[in-house]
Amino acid sequence: MTIGGCNLFMGAYAERMAGRTPGSRLPISEDREKEITNQVTEAWKQIKSSGNKQDSVSISEEGKAFLCSDAVKDNMQKSSALVEKMYTDNAKLQEKLQQTDPDDPFWSNTGNQWLVFSGRLHSNGFYDAMSDEEVIAVETLLDKLTCGMDGVSSSLYHTGLNIYAGNEPGKINTSGFDLFNETSGALTMDLESSAAALKYFGETHIADEALRDEFNGLVDKYYSHNAEILKGYQSPAEKMQKAISNIHSGKYPDSAVFNKSSQNAIEQYSERLNAHSHLGGVSHATEEENQYKKDISILFEQLKQGASGWDDMWKKLENALVDYTSDNSDSESVRQAVSEQADVTFDRMKGYWSLLMNR
Repeated sequence: MTIGGCNLFMGAYAERMAGRTPGSRLPISEDREKEITNQVTEAWKQIKSSGNKQDSVSISEEGKAFLCSDAVKDNMQKSSALVEKMYTDNAKLQEKLQQTDPDDPFWSNTGNQWLVFSGRLHSNGFYDAMSDEEVIAVETLLDKLTCGMDGVSSSLYHTGLNIYAGNEPGKINTSGFDLFNETSGALTMDLESSAAALKYFGETHIADEALRDEFNGLVDKYYSHNAEILKGYQSPAEKMQKAISNIHSGKYPDSAVFNKSSQNAIEQYSERLNAHSHLGGVSHATEEENQYKKDISILFEQLKQGASGWDDMWKKLENALVDYTSDNSDSESVRQAVSEQADVTFDRMKGYWSLLMNR
């Protein structure tokens, strides 16, 4: 679809809506349209049969004049122009980012990486026989699968648009990104998780073997793209913990002042500060990082296969993250601090795996 002179793919559902003649029908499935029509018809019958018992609302002549005024029309046009500018600005930024590596398709939409997957499916006719609701369901799921990595890119490169992601009342919390707390270790786990989940999506949703192989090739590129972004990444919480560790270690010349001037406050939070100080002092060699990735990759494969109970598998994954991040600390406060920082990461991973596995 074309927005502000830019040719943008904003999802299969958006393309479908853009291809329809405005006003030809509602942007919902025919079944849902009939259901709404029947509800409205029934409501109108009840209103007619009840006589004057129904409440009514009147609009003054001044109000009617205002609603039809040029000022209201102008505001609507300005709002439309603002939305269009938001989309085109994002597209232009993505074009610049694509120059980072022209051969990497995910630089074209690193803040909405699900669009790369959906675009490939769309161009291969994957959605053609689906209802509108089915298209939305698939794209929403893809959005949730890449949400963590999209969150990292959005924070680093100020790109990406919130198209489907968002928590619906009564629905599993499968989206959301905690910019401050999600550590490099937790996001490394989410990358392993989302890559495994995307391949599981291919296994369970894509019947055509050639398209499934093409999709899996995209997943491999998605993994490489985000692994490169995560190299050297530190969350604000990790940076804070590093600073606390340096202060406690005496690395800063006047760090002792910190302890003397705020002794009472520190005593209140000494256990938590010590935990953060410990975490800030943990570092890993490349071999340890690679072993961690290998270990959690195996665990996600076991999760897919149902090798162990659902709760048991997530406990194993949590322990793997806590052991790695804390350098196998036995301190309860240290381990708790790691778990708390990873709450959103685990909510997100559990959420999209629940949807994939129909739990």
